Amino acid sequence: MLMQIDRAGTRLELEGAEIARAHFDRHHWLKLPKLLTAPTLSDVRRQLASAAFVEVRHTNVTPPSIDVCLEPNALSAMLELFCNDPVVLGAVEALTGCAPLVRFDGFVYRLAPGGGHHHNWHNDVLQGRRVAMSINLEVRPYEGGKLLIRARHTECVLAEVENTGPGDAVLFRIDPALQHRATTVTQGTKTAFAGWFRSEAPLRAALAQGIA
Repeated sequence: MLMQIDRAGTRLELEGAEIARAHFDRHHWLKLPKLLTAPTLSDVRRQLASAAFVEVRHTNVTPPSIDVCLEPNALSAMLELFCNDPVVLGAVEALTGCAPLVRFDGFVYRLAPGGGHHHNWHNDVLQGRRVAMSINLEVRPYEGGKLLIRARHTECVLAEVENTGPGDAVLFRIDPALQHRATTVTQGTKTAFAGWFRSEAPLRAALAQGIA
């Protein structure tokens, strides 16, 4: 199975998708290696070099999570546009069994050691969110920042996922029975484009209705 995104469009080869779907069904997550091509990632890194980040307290999480987020700009809009490609939406439906998926909303964030940055347990169950995705935008390795998934009622950790490959992505399930968080980064910096595939109105329709 292969899915790669760049300015020329989405390259998709679904051979072996049944195995990937079975992994997602059992473990609630799936790795997409090299989702962003090397040229696309280089372009992203150039734009990040001069981008402005601001500290954000995510108060919808109790206690609040803290990180720094990229102020919306052409880069975040480009990444969001890539992920709203109907080919991408259809592929994620096939790989996760979560359908329909009609739009993706995302943002770029950073976690670094020594800054008090941390993500606490939460589930993101709102606004039609069905599947989350995090794309690693770093080319240098970092330590920590792992995705943890646990059962909400038992607090039993079901998965611990490292995603440090340049341009790699992780899909994971959004469900009332599950919670997730990112562990503290202990060395280096984690920069990721993260967001949610949703089952609500398509982005164009939502913008027309003023509800995006």
